[in-house]
Amino acid sequence: DLSLRALADIVEVNPSYLSTLFKKETGHTLTEYVTRKRIDHAVFLLNATAMQVQTIASYCGIPDVCYFSKTFKKYMGKTPTEYREGVGK
Repeated sequence: DLSLRALADIVEVNPSYLSTLFKKETGHTLTEYVTRKRIDHAVFLLNATAMQVQTIASYCGIPDVCYFSKTFKKYMGKTPTEYREGVGK
């Protein structure tokens, strides 16, 4: 669980404080950062494995494959399948 509340509990601070501090230090929200890391991992898995897209989505912490594909396209400009088909071309 990489939610703001869960991470704030781990470091024992208020979620609002963690959110504000994270944005101030990185220029991005915690949610944006976590999502970007998930998409980066998905790109790695798409390039390095033959796993199905729904399996990759689950491995990246996004069990809803439709939401995963939509989010992937938002960050990468292509769906995961389009990205995989375009690798090496």
